[in-house]
Order: sequence, then structure tokens, then C-alpha cells
Amino acid sequence: MGTLRQFNFARSSTLRTLEKIAENKWGQQPDGFSNTILWNAGHIFVVTEILLNKSDSSYAIKNPEWTAFFAPGTSPADWTEKPPLPSAVLEALKDQKAKIREDFFGKTSQVASESFSIGSHLMDTVGALIQFGTWHEGTHLGIIQAMDKVIAE
Repeated sequence: MGTLRQFNFARSSTLRTLEKIAENKWGQQPDGFSNTILWNAGHIFVVTEILLNKSDSSYAIKNPEWTAFFAPGTSPADWTEKPPLPSAVLEALKDQKAKIREDFFGKTSQVASESFSIGSHLMDTVGALIQFGTWHEGTHLGIIQAMDKVIAE
């Protein structure tokens, strides 16, 4: 169950980081960055939901309306409605952390309901999709940490 432990480690790191960031920083977009802390946190949630659903099609995507804000290719500059509050995104990330173990314990070696490819890299097991989600989360956590450093209090 190393895959789920690794996911848990990454998510715990993300949550610790986000919980320390003042809420007034979440909506700021510093020079050189294409999105905000809120967008990155919401994007982690949305992409993980998509990957979990690809892993097992019976997994129901939570907050599907958030894809309009946080899916790949979206941007706060294009939002026409109010996005979820930082507190709602934090709560969703916490709930997702608990739910993944509940729903996927003992299933990481199973064939995914839907495979996913990036270039020639095929991910076709539950574990491979969760591992990709963990890597994806780590890249966005680094962006969040950088943004936190450059946004003035």
C-alpha cells in the first residue's frame, strides 16, 4: 500500500502548507505566475477527482461544478462567477484524503476503468493513476510554496 501512503504524505504536506497561508493571499496572482494559490489548490482537488474516477468509474466525482474553475486550461482571469472559498477547497482536500483510502485500499494493482496517457506514457492501473496524481500534486505544491514566498503579507 505504498501508493496510498505516498499520496497521504503528499496531501498532508499540501494541507500543512495551505493552512499556514493567509486567506488574503489565495486570490492574488503575482507577476510571473499564470494562476493563484486558490486555483492551484482547487486544481489539485479537481484533477485528483478526475483521476480517481478514471481509476474506478463507480467513484463519483465530488463538486463537479468546480471543473469550470479549476480544470486544466482554466484561469482565474476567465472566471465569471465567484469561485469556492479557500475554506471550502481546504475542506474538500481533507475529505478527499480520507476518502481515497476508504475507496481504494487494496485496489492499487487493479486495472483502471479508463486508462490515461500522456504522450507515450500509459497509466492503466489504479495505482499508476494515483501515483500520477501524487506527482501532479507535488508540482502544484511547489508552485503554491513559491507563490506564498513572493506575495507580500
